[in-house]
Amino acid sequence: MDEGIPHNRPGNEGAARDLLTVEQAAQYLQLSASSIRSYIRQGKLKAFRVAGLRKVLIARTELLALLEPTIASNTQRPAA
Repeated sequence: MDEGIPHNRPGNEGAARDLLTVEQAAQYLQLSASSIRSYIRQGKLKAFRVAGLRKVLIARTELLALLEPTIASNTQRPAA
């Protein structure tokens, strides 16, 4: 299910397990990679470019902060 997404496993060092590539972030949120890149360009999602490489990494905490809770439309109906 979470193939390609780093987790807390032996061999993964500290915070590295909490960094995702654009493709991994897209898979995690079930979005396209272009949507993730768009959020980064718009400033809605903070990402880091690895110096000297074209690799972009996103902290898992930043990715989760992008999510907003939704209120179900039928949970708070006024009494008729």
